[in-house]
Amino acid sequence: MASSTTSILKDFSGKLGDQFVLKRYGNKSVICMLPQRDKRKKRTEKQLQNNQLMATANKLAQDIIDDPAKRDAAQLFLNVTRNKLYTSLVRLYFQQVKEAKEKGEEIPNRITIGL
Repeated sequence: MASSTTSILKDFSGKLGDQFVLKRYGNKSVICMLPQRDKRKKRTEKQLQNNQLMATANKLAQDIIDDPAKRDAAQLFLNVTRNKLYTSLVRLYFQQVKEAKEKGEEIPNRITIGL
């Protein structure tokens, strides 16, 4: 794996052909081999459930962010700046899911903001 802080590739990230990947870590650029997908283990049931929860959280957070009234209300409730809103909404959804599981309730299908 090669790394550099000054490189012509410093502003890029992503896949180069089918062999290399460009990654950014802070101000450092890293070139490494493409991961071998065939050697990867299959995801467990719990991992698949977490992937589904994250997909739901992403959709719900994006729906709130897309609506200006809901976005402003969420920003006030969570007391965060606009650039931190998505992360805060996803975190709130996961907290609500955890609380619902502890109470034995079903998983919520929306992010509840406010009282």
